[in-house]
Amino acid sequence: MEILPRVGVPGARFGQTRASVRAARGAPDSAFRRAADATLTDMYVTAAGGHGDGEGRGDGFFEFLEYDDAGVLHAVEVASPAPVTLDGIVLLGRPEAEVVAELRGLGHEVKAARDAEGWALPALGVVLGGTAQDADGFESVRLRSTAVDDDAFEFFEPADGSHPVAAGPAEVVAHRGIGPVRLGSARADMRRLLGGGIGSVPEFGGAGQDNFFEAGAVLTYDADETVVRIAFTRPASVGHGGVPLLGRQMGDVRADALARRMRFVEREAELFFPDAGFGVLTARDAPDLPTTAVVLSAARRAGDPAPGEHTEGTGLLR
Repeated sequence: MEILPRVGVPGARFGQTRASVRAARGAPDSAFRRAADATLTDMYVTAAGGHGDGEGRGDGFFEFLEYDDAGVLHAVEVASPAPVTLDGIVLLGRPEAEVVAELRGLGHEVKAARDAEGWALPALGVVLGGTAQDADGFESVRLRSTAVDDDAFEFFEPADGSHPVAAGPAEVVAHRGIGPVRLGSARADMRRLLGGGIGSVPEFGGAGQDNFFEAGAVLTYDADETVVRIAFTRPASVGHGGVPLLGRQMGDVRADALARRMRFVEREAELFFPDAGFGVLTARDAPDLPTTAVVLSAARRAGDPAPGEHTEGTGLLR
């Protein structure tokens, strides 16, 4: 399998929608979130020489297809022992030092990956996932539609004189925020409000991101450092209209919403409430799994019903 930097892999090109990839390759063997508030990743078990056919699982390898908030493919990871090549160089199953030397011999810039084991080819958007022992070879190849930048994680402490909001009950404010957090708020104000955490640059959806572990909040910012996406995860407690949303089985949240005649759209591993503009997520698409995050975004996704848009009845919208 020859990877195509900034383009994709055979059978999956960056810019394709999840629907078009699934139409071509079939349903994934699994779909899951890599973090509580992340978008879904589709996993295919691929036999040598095939693409997601589900055959030969014992000798197969794993491909992980990652999509952005709009359902567009933006990253692909292929795990060992996949027969992955770049410019004819076999990337997996060989000593790391040999692979790095051969890539540099072809003129590629190869740098140690920051904050992780492995090496990166920044201009090509490729990261080779490392192992504990060089002789073991790389564990995976991950490629993105954009260059791999050099932004490291930023650990920040609570601002002087701040009184961080502890994890506690928070209510969704329709189309505006969750608890004390509001769309359009300044990043500096949010750090004073929520305390310390880790800042980073997300791969899509914003120019910056802060993860406030104590408050259970993940906030995404635009280039002006104002909030464009709000996600609350455990240990936070979030509700809406008398329905507790976090840490309960999705089926129970759905039943409570129906009982209160709330409108919602049922999606894969998500309930979306258009009249308030938020979604409730689970790690996988199963009604007996606990909910993992409540997400409210300034951006409206394609196909979302507008607030107050006429539909028949309440509950599941079709």
